[in-house]
Amino acid sequence: YTSDNLTNNEIGWKTELFGHRLQWNGAVYYDNWTNVQVEFFNPGVVGNIFYDTNGQDFLIKGIETSFVARVMAGLTVQGAADWNHSSQTNSPALIDNNPQSAGFGKPISQVCGGGACTAVSNPFGPIGAPSANSPPMQFSLRARYDWVLGDYVPYVQIGIRHTDHSFSQAGANPEIGAGGSITTSRGRFENPADSTVDAAIGVSKGDWHVDLHGDNLGNSNASTFTSTDQFIIEQTPLRPRVIELSFGYNFE
Repeated sequence: YTSDNLTNNEIGWKTELFGHRLQWNGAVYYDNWTNVQVEFFNPGVVGNIFYDTNGQDFLIKGIETSFVARVMAGLTVQGAADWNHSSQTNSPALIDNNPQSAGFGKPISQVCGGGACTAVSNPFGPIGAPSANSPPMQFSLRARYDWVLGDYVPYVQIGIRHTDHSFSQAGANPEIGAGGSITTSRGRFENPADSTVDAAIGVSKGDWHVDLHGDNLGNSNASTFTSTDQFIIEQTPLRPRVIELSFGYNFE
């Protein structure tokens, strides 16, 4: 296999508006990713060996942006979002490169031996398939309010985050076989969309501070990545709800 190639066309901006009360940055991109490297593994058909090859081409386009706004005295709002669309633009196939083979130069669709033939699943995805681990939309939004109460400086903060669904593989590797048997470490899974909410309150006075912080307050449970690398289904879950109380003091 050979190297892949990426042509990135991008234009971005960095701005400060309304007397530096709003910072708004972003970029728009249009990428051509060609000759993408693919690893596939199907020991029941092609033996206990990992294979690497090239083949897929993708067109990737999108926009990303972020902002920080000082809405009023004490209130800061910040957020980020991106929209990403990736699409496979070709329809490659595994090609027989053995000059001694009867199918030399032709797409490999089956492996024959012992009087029987077994179909070979094409590891490349169909035209229009998205690239791996590329959620169409992601965004986050956070608001924080600080104020002064005598010698104390309290604050409250809340944030939300969302990630759309994605796929663990770009290609069309074999799925789990009938009866639940796992025949490949390169299975393709859909990672579901997930959202979390976090919040915090705290107060400081001079050199000391105390904070109460909660992550994933709704205790959302979703897999951020699924694979069969060890021939079992393995999932990387969201971190569950965490409540944390902390104290701090600044020594000078």
